Parts: sequence; C-alpha cells; structure tokens
Amino acid sequence: MEREITSGTGKIRNMKLICTDAGNTLIKVALMEDSVIRSVASFPLSDSGLLAYLSSLSRADACILSSVSVVNHEVIDILSQKSAHFMELTHKTPVPINNLYKTPETLGNDRLAAVVGAYGLFPGRDVLVIDAGTALTIDFIDRAGNYRGGNISPGLNMRFRALHDDTQKLFLQSQTDDFEMIGNTTASAITSGVQNGIIFEINHYINHFVKQFPDLVTVLTGGDVNFFVNKIEKCTFAEPNLVFFGLMKIIEFNTQVKIIR
Repeated sequence: MEREITSGTGKIRNMKLICTDAGNTLIKVALMEDSVIRSVASFPLSDSGLLAYLSSLSRADACILSSVSVVNHEVIDILSQKSAHFMELTHKTPVPINNLYKTPETLGNDRLAAVVGAYGLFPGRDVLVIDAGTALTIDFIDRAGNYRGGNISPGLNMRFRALHDDTQKLFLQSQTDDFEMIGNTTASAITSGVQNGIIFEINHYINHFVKQFPDLVTVLTGGDVNFFVNKIEKCTFAEPNLVFFGLMKIIEFNTQVKIIR
C-alpha cells in the first residue's frame, strides 16, 4: 500500500530516496519518491545479488543506510556514489525527536527509525511501536516527541528455535494460524505456548500503556506483522515499512532537501 508522510514544511515533492535497512536476517532496500514507497527489495545478508541490484539503481537525491548488523563495505561504497547526500544512521545522527535513551550508542538503528516514522505518522500523539521481527521490541514515544525507551524480548521464531535448540526432545515448530488456547499434543503445546505467550505479552503492554495514555496509538511493524495484525488488541495501525518512513524523516531533517521539478 502506498503511504506518504508530511513534514512541518509540507510534503517532500519529487524527492527520490534510496533507503536501506540492514536487519538481523535481511537487507531491505526501499525506493521512495514524492514521500511514497515505490518498491521494496529484500536480500539475505550474504546475497551477492544485493550489490548488483544497488549498482543498477539510478542516482537519487539522497541515500541513507540503517544497520543493526555488519554491512559489506561495498554496499556503503555503492550507496555513497548514488547521491551527493549519503548518510549512515548512527547514534550521533540528529533526529527529529528527543531521544531520552540513556545509552543511545546501544540503541538499534531500526528501533530509532521506527519510532521516528511512527511519530511522523502521528505527530502530537502518544505512540507505542511494536516491532515483531527477529526480536520483539516495544517502544514508546510521547505526544511531545520524547522517546522514552522500550523493551526487547525474543521474537516469534526465536522462541520456537530456543525450545528446540536448548532441549533434547522438543520439536521445532513454526508459526501457524491454526492453534488453540492449549495444546493436546507436545507439538501443539509448543505452538500454542509460544504463540499465545507472545500475543499475551503484546496485549499486556498495550493495556498497560492505555491505562496511562487513553488515546494511545499502537503501531505494528516488522517481518511478522501479518501474523499479529488480527491477533492483538487495540492495533491502531499496521505498517510493515515503518522503518523506511522513519529514515525518510531523518533524511529530511538533516538535509532539508526539497526538490521541485
């Protein structure tokens, strides 16, 4: 679905961006124009096809790289050649929110970008960002734009693997929409335990924050967004590409590039 973000100075007209998000499992590249995501390509971390894909892209008005993993230096070299405005997101990068995290150097760039993106979509609102990917992260930014921090726990597939890898007899299961409240076989007990457990965890966070912030906006993102979207309570908005919108806002904040063609 195409979405746009506006800024305090208005929509970024005809600005072509290359936004790259290197996660724990995949490297994703979004091509954005006129504040809209036009395409997203995903590659495994070690996939040589990524370099060929990046090399094939046309020059952009700005490029940004966010990474929580080690990135091939060739990726940085290619991106830096694709625009006069290339930036690599770090804890020192100025961002359009007030970051109250006490150890900003340890904050995952994906978490920071997701919070920026969520606040860009819902300025002046209290927002809880739920990122369901390799890890499950819960982050909160208040209506004044203060990022207060969040929590990290194992993601859905990591929980399945932990039960299998750290025991001798438990089966390796995977996510499915076919599960009950309790299982009546060991396989179904694992599936129900893992999936209900993480759903209860997310819902508890939401309900806890709603008590203090009644008009809370809950934004769901991450690789497992489709699994959770109809299973958690009070989900206001689901956006798998939230990190990219945050990266766009960070580019705008740092370059103030507004190109009208």
